[in-house]
Amino acid sequence: MSEWLKHLLNSFTDQAGTWFVGAVLALLGLLSARITEKIKFALNRADIRIKYYEEMATNMSHIVFIIDRLARVYYRSNWASDEDKSAIANEYNETMNSIFQKEYVYLSWLKRYWGQQALVAFTECMKKLRCVDLVLIQLNDAGNEKHLDARLTTAHRELTQAVDSLLTATI
Repeated sequence: MSEWLKHLLNSFTDQAGTWFVGAVLALLGLLSARITEKIKFALNRADIRIKYYEEMATNMSHIVFIIDRLARVYYRSNWASDEDKSAIANEYNETMNSIFQKEYVYLSWLKRYWGQQALVAFTECMKKLRCVDLVLIQLNDAGNEKHLDARLTTAHRELTQAVDSLLTATI
């Protein structure tokens, strides 16, 4: 073999390791940007899920509390003033309006971030919430009738169970 061919092969074998290391580093450099972007996306998605969960959980907990106040203070107490009862009724109305205005927003969040089981649980919560609202409307139309008071207690208990299932079991 000629001298220059030996020199070329020796040079190639000496530099092959350097070229290989360079190629590996270049590949890692290209992939690291992609990996970093995937990590950022996953972290942002987790932050959004937490934010959305906290908002929905707060609103659902708030409505369960306000309905409890309606049942115990508004309809069953003798010590609450008309001003107290009015404040509770206004809070209930505002909270219900807020939840029903965001119902489809919540549905889209649940479908996108938590899946079918959470979606079904939320739909059940909204069904129970509508039942409570119907009983409260009937109570206001008919007066404080005992059978409606018992229906309110039952509807509130079922709503509480549905909200508990949504917030603790499915998400």
